[in-house]
Amino acid sequence: MKAVSVVIETVNLELGPKLNLPAVIAGLKQQSYPAAKIEIIIVVDAKNPALSAFIRDSWPDVKLLETTESCYYQMKNVGAKVASGDIIVMLDSDCVPCPIWIESFVARIEAGADAVGGKTRYDPSHFLALTFNFFNFGYIQGDLHGVANSTLPNNVAYKRAVFLSHLFESRLKRSGAAHLLCQVLKAHGYRVVYEPAMLTIHNSYGVREELRMRVKAGYDTVNLANYDTEGVLQEAKYRRAGRAGLFVVCLNRIVFDIRAALVNRKDLDLSLFHIPYFLVVSPFIRGIELVSGLITTVRPQYFRNKYGW
Repeated sequence: MKAVSVVIETVNLELGPKLNLPAVIAGLKQQSYPAAKIEIIIVVDAKNPALSAFIRDSWPDVKLLETTESCYYQMKNVGAKVASGDIIVMLDSDCVPCPIWIESFVARIEAGADAVGGKTRYDPSHFLALTFNFFNFGYIQGDLHGVANSTLPNNVAYKRAVFLSHLFESRLKRSGAAHLLCQVLKAHGYRVVYEPAMLTIHNSYGVREELRMRVKAGYDTVNLANYDTEGVLQEAKYRRAGRAGLFVVCLNRIVFDIRAALVNRKDLDLSLFHIPYFLVVSPFIRGIELVSGLITTVRPQYFRNKYGW
């Protein structure tokens, strides 16, 4: 039976969203997978001794790692480098895993996968959960053969050797590196699959925070391509077209949304009555991303200075 190392970063504390560590750890303690095979690593900014003390007092059996490399992906990379498990899985401090979370991705890796992307959803009690799920997490899908089109950094497992030979692009502060790594791995012949049973429930946040994430998506459209040295991202294909390429990306995403609403309804928990709503909302959401991308081409440092991206 394979040993699993769960790496949890805590950079969310510095960025604003509420940490949910007690619920996250409780979810890990309730796994169907043998506890003796689970290593939990929590990575904390060395400048936050109060959080370190809280973790030591609350969970003395957890491996605490303090680091000065306190960006989101840096924390994940640092945690992975000290992990001892055969499988390294990334989990955020505001994502609670379901009881068969570990069991589900171990089974896929034992069946031949090199990496497994899970299904992340917001608490269904939130009145906009379906909308937020659709645009933030719903794009993670599997094809007819189960191959994942992308992965999320808050819910993804890798064979140890596969991840340590690539790692996340640590120059990216907050988003995009898991998507980039997924495409790189597939381009190198690794099998990356989607497993909906690998479910986590993400903390729910407000409309302002969610809209800011769409602004971030547009910013990433421009900047992520700059780190795509192998040309594996769709966005990179339009980089040479400049601003005109952003309109192509926007149109592609609207088409993707339409197809997802029609074909991927079950995984997205949508009924037929929801489809017209998403057909109307998609151009608005993708329009926000387009405007953000255009602003970034004109003023590259604007959002970085404003939000620390």
